[in-house]
Formats: sequence, structure tokens, C-alpha cells
Amino acid sequence: MGGFVESESNLSAAPEDNAWIYDDAIAAGDACVDLDACLRGKAVACGQTYVSQHAILTGEARAEDSSYVRGAVLAEKARASGYSVICPSRTAKAIPVLNGNSAVYGTVMGDVRLTGNAVVLGEERITNETLDTLVIDGAVRSVLRDPSRDALAPSEPVRHKEKSKKRGGLSR
Repeated sequence: MGGFVESESNLSAAPEDNAWIYDDAIAAGDACVDLDACLRGKAVACGQTYVSQHAILTGEARAEDSSYVRGAVLAEKARASGYSVICPSRTAKAIPVLNGNSAVYGTVMGDVRLTGNAVVLGEERITNETLDTLVIDGAVRSVLRDPSRDALAPSEPVRHKEKSKKRGGLSR
């Protein structure tokens, strides 16, 4: 039927909220899972972490301490620790995805993929507000270019206004 909660405050009970804890997942301490977020597999949300807005923790992913995970996916053994923030940016079309043994202690925003043993330290901020996907695999960084960026034609023709030419001295 569902995973485990330490207290009723760990999972939203609002009628319009589809947040859920599945399988053997656990929410404990002061952790809160709400706004259609879910924990699956053996995922854990603990401490004072907040998992919200369609975020998914699956596999053995872990959100702990005072982390904030909104609209992102943490899979395999990915971790959000300390005062980390993992969320979409205002402009990017895709969400952050962490998998492998990646860990975030800082901030990750936008279309960012952390894989392997990638680590974002406490004072680091990785933000991608472009159409491209930033991939960090361990110490290697690369970009998956969005195909739409290579289109040569503009979406709408650009009309240039004719510039008026003024001759003479200074105007007052």
C-alpha cells in the first residue's frame, strides 16, 4: 500500500495533493513530502528536508539534513544533504536529475544532470537556464545541445525600423 512515515506531518494529507510514499521508502524526522512529490523504492527523506512539487526520490536516493528538493528527480544512490537546494530554474524546459552516487550540498537549478560520483559542494551553485542540458559526470562536464538551437531561420521575421538622420548641432 505504501511506505513508512514517522508522523502524520511527514506526508501531506490535503485532499487535492497526490503526494505519496511507496514501496519501502521512508519519511522521518521533520521531513515533509507534499504537492504531488513521491518517494519510491528504498528512498529516504529525513531531518528537516522538504520534498515538493512533483519531485521524485527513487532507488536508494536520500534527501537529508535541511535540503530542499522541488520538481527534481533523485535516483539510484543520489543524495541531497546539508542546506542543498535542487529545483528547476524559471526558464529551463527540463528539471534537475541526479543519479549514480552524485551528491549535492550546494545549489543545482535548471536542466542539469549529475551522474556517477559528481559532487556539488556547499558554496557551489550550478544553474543552467539555457535550452541545452548540462551534464556533470564525476569531474567531467559536457553539454547536450538542444537541436532547436541549430535552426537557421528565426521563428518570426525581424523588421528593422528606419533610423531618422539628424544633421546639425546639438538640440536642446
